[in-house]
Amino acid sequence: MLQLRAGTFFGGARLERRAGPVSVSQRLAEGAPDSVGWHRHEDAHFILVRAGAYVSLATGVPPAGPLLIYNPPGTIHRDHFRDGRGSFCAISLAPATAAEALAALRAPDAPCVLAAPAQQALALRIAAQCAADTSPLTLEALALELLASVAGPAPGQRAAPGWLPRALELLHDRPEGELTVATVARAVGVHPVHLTRTFRQHLRCTPGAFVRYRRLDRAAALLAGAARPLAEVALECGFADQSHLGHTFRRFFGVAPGEYRRLAGNGRSRPRFAFDKTAAAARASVAHGTRPRRARAEGDS
Repeated sequence: MLQLRAGTFFGGARLERRAGPVSVSQRLAEGAPDSVGWHRHEDAHFILVRAGAYVSLATGVPPAGPLLIYNPPGTIHRDHFRDGRGSFCAISLAPATAAEALAALRAPDAPCVLAAPAQQALALRIAAQCAADTSPLTLEALALELLASVAGPAPGQRAAPGWLPRALELLHDRPEGELTVATVARAVGVHPVHLTRTFRQHLRCTPGAFVRYRRLDRAAALLAGAARPLAEVALECGFADQSHLGHTFRRFFGVAPGEYRRLAGNGRSRPRFAFDKTAAAARASVAHGTRPRRARAEGDS
Protein backbone atom coordinates (compact mmCIF):
# COMPACT_ATOMS: atom_id res chain seq x y z
CA MET A 1 0.00 0.00 0.00
CA LEU A 2 1.26 3.46 -0.91
CA GLN A 3 2.35 5.48 2.12
CA LEU A 4 1.90 9.24 1.69
CA ARG A 5 4.03 11.57 3.76
CA ALA A 6 2.58 14.65 5.43
CA GLY A 7 1.44 17.24 2.91
CA THR A 8 1.49 14.76 0.00
CA PHE A 9 -1.68 14.28 -2.05
CA PHE A 10 -2.83 13.09 -5.44
CA GLY A 11 -3.48 15.86 -7.93
CA GLY A 12 -1.28 18.62 -9.26
CA ALA A 13 -0.49 21.49 -6.89
CA ARG A 14 -1.19 24.81 -8.58
CA LEU A 15 -0.36 26.87 -5.52
CA GLU A 16 1.29 25.71 -2.29
CA ARG A 17 2.50 27.22 0.94
CA ARG A 18 4.37 25.53 3.75
CA ALA A 19 4.78 27.38 7.03
CA GLY A 20 6.13 25.53 10.03
CA PRO A 21 4.05 22.40 10.69
CA VAL A 22 1.26 23.42 8.29
CA SER A 23 1.00 23.06 4.53
CA VAL A 24 -1.82 24.43 2.38
CA SER A 25 -2.16 23.69 -1.33
CA GLN A 26 -4.65 24.38 -4.10
CA ARG A 27 -4.85 21.29 -6.31
CA LEU A 28 -6.47 19.97 -9.46
CA ALA A 29 -7.24 16.30 -10.05
CA GLU A 30 -5.84 15.40 -13.44
CA GLY A 31 -5.90 11.59 -13.72
CA ALA A 32 -8.51 8.90 -14.21
CA PRO A 33 -10.30 7.65 -11.06
CA ASP A 34 -8.45 4.33 -11.33
CA SER A 35 -5.13 6.15 -11.03
CA VAL A 36 -5.90 6.70 -7.33
CA GLY A 37 -5.20 3.44 -5.51
CA TRP A 38 -5.56 2.56 -1.86
CA HIS A 39 -3.13 4.59 0.20
CA ARG A 40 -2.39 5.65 3.76
CA HIS A 41 -1.91 9.21 5.00
CA GLU A 42 0.42 9.72 7.96
CA ASP A 43 -0.91 13.20 8.66
CA ALA A 44 -4.15 14.67 9.93
CA HIS A 45 -5.55 16.74 7.09
CA PHE A 46 -8.61 18.44 5.65
CA ILE A 47 -9.91 18.36 2.09
CA LEU A 48 -11.97 21.33 0.95
CA VAL A 49 -13.68 20.35 -2.32
CA ARG A 50 -14.13 23.30 -4.67
CA ALA A 51 -15.63 21.59 -7.74
CA GLY A 52 -16.26 18.07 -8.99
CA ALA A 53 -18.08 14.89 -7.94
CA TYR A 54 -16.14 13.60 -4.93
CA VAL A 55 -16.29 9.99 -3.67
CA SER A 56 -15.10 9.47 -0.12
CA LEU A 57 -15.10 7.14 2.89
CA ALA A 58 -16.10 10.09 5.07
CA THR A 59 -19.48 9.85 6.74
CA GLY A 60 -21.90 12.67 7.36
CA VAL A 61 -24.52 14.76 5.59
CA PRO A 62 -23.09 16.94 2.80
CA PRO A 63 -23.57 20.61 3.70
CA ALA A 64 -25.23 23.30 1.63
CA GLY A 65 -21.95 25.18 1.50
CA PRO A 66 -18.47 23.95 0.58
CA LEU A 67 -17.72 20.25 1.13
CA LEU A 68 -15.14 19.90 3.91
CA ILE A 69 -13.73 16.51 4.98
CA TYR A 70 -11.50 15.63 7.93
CA ASN A 71 -9.15 12.65 7.65
CA PRO A 72 -7.40 11.63 10.90
CA PRO A 73 -3.78 10.41 10.97
CA GLY A 74 -3.38 6.94 9.50
CA THR A 75 -6.45 7.20 7.24
CA ILE A 76 -6.55 4.48 4.58
CA HIS A 77 -8.74 5.26 1.60
CA ARG A 78 -8.91 5.89 -2.12
CA ASP A 79 -10.97 9.08 -2.09
CA HIS A 80 -11.16 10.46 -5.60
CA PHE A 81 -13.17 12.48 -8.08
CA ARG A 82 -15.71 10.32 -9.84
CA ASP A 83 -14.88 11.65 -13.29
CA GLY A 84 -11.18 12.12 -12.58
CA ARG A 85 -11.54 15.90 -12.63
CA GLY A 86 -12.06 18.31 -9.82
CA SER A 87 -10.54 20.99 -7.64
CA PHE A 88 -9.70 20.95 -3.95
CA CYS A 89 -7.64 22.57 -1.23
CA ALA A 90 -5.60 20.35 1.08
CA ILE A 91 -4.73 21.50 4.62
CA SER A 92 -2.17 19.31 6.36
CA LEU A 93 -0.63 19.31 9.84
CA ALA A 94 2.71 17.69 10.64
CA PRO A 95 2.26 14.37 12.53
CA ALA A 96 4.00 15.55 15.71
CA THR A 97 1.93 18.75 15.89
CA ALA A 98 -1.33 16.92 15.21
CA ALA A 99 -0.52 14.15 17.72
CA GLU A 100 0.11 16.68 20.50
CA ALA A 101 -3.15 18.48 19.76
CA LEU A 102 -5.24 15.31 19.34
CA ALA A 103 -3.99 13.94 22.67
CA ALA A 104 -6.02 16.66 24.38
CA LEU A 105 -9.09 16.31 22.14
CA ARG A 106 -11.88 13.81 21.69
CA ALA A 107 -11.69 13.88 17.93
CA PRO A 108 -13.20 11.14 15.73
CA ASP A 109 -10.83 8.42 14.56
CA ALA A 110 -12.56 7.97 11.20
CA PRO A 111 -13.02 10.31 8.22
CA CYS A 112 -16.02 12.62 8.54
CA VAL A 113 -17.76 15.51 6.82
CA LEU A 114 -17.60 18.85 8.64
CA ALA A 115 -20.82 20.74 8.00
CA ALA A 116 -20.74 23.53 10.59
CA PRO A 117 -20.64 26.99 8.97
CA ALA A 118 -17.85 28.04 11.35
CA GLN A 119 -15.70 25.11 10.20
CA GLN A 120 -16.31 25.89 6.53
CA ALA A 121 -15.53 29.58 7.02
CA LEU A 122 -12.33 28.72 8.87
CA ALA A 123 -11.25 26.31 6.11
CA LEU A 124 -11.94 28.97 3.46
CA ARG A 125 -9.85 31.44 5.41
CA ILE A 126 -6.96 28.96 5.65
CA ALA A 127 -7.24 28.21 1.93
CA ALA A 128 -6.81 31.90 1.22
CA GLN A 129 -3.45 31.85 3.00
CA CYS A 130 -1.85 30.25 -0.07
CA ALA A 131 -1.65 33.74 -1.53
CA ALA A 132 -1.31 35.73 1.70
CA ASP A 133 1.79 36.77 3.57
CA THR A 134 0.45 35.54 6.90
CA SER A 135 2.97 34.62 9.57
CA PRO A 136 3.61 30.90 10.21
CA LEU A 137 2.34 31.41 13.76
CA THR A 138 -1.02 32.71 12.50
CA LEU A 139 -1.38 29.91 9.95
CA GLU A 140 -0.58 27.27 12.58
CA ALA A 141 -3.11 28.81 14.98
CA LEU A 142 -5.83 28.72 12.31
CA ALA A 143 -5.08 25.09 11.44
CA LEU A 144 -5.09 24.02 15.08
CA GLU A 145 -8.35 25.87 15.62
CA LEU A 146 -9.90 23.93 12.74
CA LEU A 147 -8.56 20.67 14.17
CA ALA A 148 -10.00 21.52 17.59
CA SER A 149 -13.40 22.20 16.03
CA VAL A 150 -13.60 18.54 14.95
CA ALA A 151 -13.88 17.55 18.60
CA GLY A 152 -16.78 19.95 19.18
CA PRO A 153 -17.07 23.33 20.92
CA ALA A 154 -14.57 24.17 23.64
CA PRO A 155 -15.78 24.02 27.26
CA GLY A 156 -17.57 27.25 28.12
CA GLN A 157 -17.82 28.37 24.51
CA ARG A 158 -21.08 30.17 23.80
CA ALA A 159 -23.35 28.68 21.19
CA ALA A 160 -23.83 30.60 17.97
CA PRO A 161 -26.95 32.80 18.03
CA GLY A 162 -30.02 31.61 16.21
CA TRP A 163 -29.87 34.38 13.63
CA LEU A 164 -26.36 33.52 12.39
CA PRO A 165 -27.45 30.65 10.07
CA ARG A 166 -29.91 33.06 8.42
CA ALA A 167 -27.13 35.61 7.87
CA LEU A 168 -24.93 32.91 6.33
CA GLU A 169 -27.82 31.79 4.16
CA LEU A 170 -28.14 35.31 2.78
CA LEU A 171 -24.42 35.37 1.97
CA HIS A 172 -24.57 31.87 0.46
CA ASP A 173 -27.57 32.70 -1.71
CA ARG A 174 -26.37 36.10 -2.85
CA PRO A 175 -22.57 36.13 -2.89
CA GLU A 176 -22.71 38.05 -6.17
CA GLY A 177 -24.99 40.80 -4.87
CA GLU A 178 -23.85 44.11 -3.47
CA LEU A 179 -24.72 43.19 0.10
CA THR A 180 -23.63 45.40 2.96
CA VAL A 181 -23.23 44.60 6.64
CA ALA A 182 -26.17 46.90 7.34
CA THR A 183 -28.37 45.05 4.81
CA VAL A 184 -27.65 41.64 6.32
CA ALA A 185 -27.96 42.96 9.88
CA ARG A 186 -31.33 44.53 9.08
CA ALA A 187 -32.57 41.27 7.52
CA VAL A 188 -31.74 39.23 10.62
CA GLY A 189 -32.76 41.89 13.15
CA VAL A 190 -29.45 42.80 14.80
CA HIS A 191 -27.16 45.81 14.90
CA PRO A 192 -24.36 45.88 12.27
CA VAL A 193 -21.68 46.13 14.98
CA HIS A 194 -23.12 43.08 16.77
CA LEU A 195 -23.21 41.14 13.49
CA THR A 196 -19.56 41.94 12.76
CA ARG A 197 -18.46 40.96 16.28
CA THR A 198 -20.40 37.71 16.08
CA PHE A 199 -18.82 36.84 12.74
CA ARG A 200 -15.39 37.42 14.23
CA GLN A 201 -16.21 35.36 17.32
CA HIS A 202 -17.79 32.33 15.62
CA LEU A 203 -16.40 32.37 12.06
CA ARG A 204 -13.02 34.00 12.71
CA CYS A 205 -13.43 36.35 9.76
CA THR A 206 -15.37 39.45 8.74
CA PRO A 207 -18.57 39.28 6.65
CA GLY A 208 -16.63 40.88 3.80
CA ALA A 209 -13.91 38.24 3.87
CA PHE A 210 -16.53 35.49 3.96
CA VAL A 211 -18.23 36.95 0.86
CA ARG A 212 -14.89 37.13 -0.98
CA TYR A 213 -14.18 33.49 -0.24
CA ARG A 214 -17.68 32.55 -1.39
CA ARG A 215 -17.30 34.55 -4.62
CA LEU A 216 -14.18 32.60 -5.52
CA ASP A 217 -15.88 29.34 -4.54
CA ARG A 218 -18.87 30.15 -6.75
CA ALA A 219 -16.61 31.16 -9.64
CA ALA A 220 -14.78 27.82 -9.39
CA ALA A 221 -18.08 25.94 -9.45
CA LEU A 222 -19.35 27.87 -12.49
CA LEU A 223 -16.10 27.39 -14.37
CA ALA A 224 -16.24 23.66 -13.71
CA GLY A 225 -19.75 23.49 -15.18
CA ALA A 226 -21.14 24.31 -18.58
CA ALA A 227 -19.04 26.62 -20.77
CA ARG A 228 -19.95 30.25 -20.15
CA PRO A 229 -18.13 33.44 -21.12
CA LEU A 230 -15.60 34.46 -18.49
CA ALA A 231 -17.02 37.98 -18.47
CA GLU A 232 -20.44 36.56 -17.59
CA VAL A 233 -19.00 34.44 -14.76
CA ALA A 234 -17.14 37.47 -13.43
CA LEU A 235 -20.23 39.65 -13.26
CA GLU A 236 -22.42 36.92 -11.78
CA CYS A 237 -19.91 36.33 -8.99
CA GLY A 238 -19.53 39.99 -8.08
CA PHE A 239 -16.21 40.84 -9.78
CA ALA A 240 -15.84 44.16 -11.56
CA ASP A 241 -14.94 42.56 -14.87
CA GLN A 242 -13.14 39.61 -16.45
CA SER A 243 -9.73 41.09 -15.67
CA HIS A 244 -10.63 41.44 -11.97
CA LEU A 245 -11.76 37.81 -11.90
CA GLY A 246 -8.61 36.62 -13.66
CA HIS A 247 -6.25 38.49 -11.34
CA THR A 248 -8.01 37.38 -8.13
CA PHE A 249 -8.59 33.82 -9.31
CA ARG A 250 -4.97 33.26 -10.36
CA ARG A 251 -3.70 34.69 -7.08
CA PHE A 252 -5.97 32.37 -5.07
CA PHE A 253 -5.92 29.16 -7.17
CA GLY A 254 -2.56 29.49 -8.88
CA VAL A 255 -4.04 29.06 -12.37
CA ALA A 256 -5.97 31.29 -14.78
CA PRO A 257 -9.78 30.84 -14.96
CA GLY A 258 -9.65 29.49 -18.53
CA GLU A 259 -7.01 26.90 -17.69
CA TYR A 260 -8.89 25.96 -14.52
CA ARG A 261 -12.03 25.31 -16.56
CA ARG A 262 -10.10 23.13 -19.00
CA LEU A 263 -8.54 21.02 -16.26
CA ALA A 264 -11.39 20.86 -13.73
CA GLY A 265 -14.43 21.06 -16.00
CA ASN A 266 -16.80 18.16 -15.50
CA GLY A 267 -20.15 19.42 -16.71
CA ARG A 268 -21.49 20.17 -13.25
CA SER A 269 -21.89 23.52 -11.57
CA ARG A 270 -21.90 22.28 -7.96
CA PRO A 271 -19.78 19.75 -6.07
CA ARG A 272 -21.35 16.36 -5.50
CA PHE A 273 -20.54 13.88 -2.77
CA ALA A 274 -20.99 10.13 -2.58
CA PHE A 275 -20.29 7.88 0.40
CA ASP A 276 -18.10 4.92 -0.46
CA LYS A 277 -20.18 1.94 0.71
CA THR A 278 -17.14 -0.34 0.94
CA ALA A 279 -15.80 1.62 3.92
CA ALA A 280 -16.66 -0.99 6.55
CA ALA A 281 -15.32 -3.85 4.45
CA ALA A 282 -12.13 -1.94 3.71
CA ARG A 283 -11.48 -1.16 7.36
CA ALA A 284 -12.18 -4.78 8.31
CA SER A 285 -9.74 -6.00 5.67
CA VAL A 286 -7.05 -3.65 6.92
CA ALA A 287 -7.65 -4.76 10.50
CA HIS A 288 -7.15 -8.42 9.47
CA GLY A 289 -4.07 -7.66 7.44
CA THR A 290 -5.61 -8.32 4.03
CA ARG A 291 -5.61 -5.97 1.10
CA PRO A 292 -8.90 -4.08 0.67
CA ARG A 293 -10.74 -4.60 -2.56
CA ARG A 294 -11.08 -1.74 -4.97
CA ALA A 295 -14.08 0.42 -4.15
CA ARG A 296 -16.68 0.73 -6.84
CA ALA A 297 -17.79 4.32 -7.12
CA GLU A 298 -20.70 5.73 -9.05
CA GLY A 299 -19.66 5.93 -12.67
CA ASP A 300 -16.79 3.40 -12.38
CA SER A 301 -16.65 0.71 -15.02
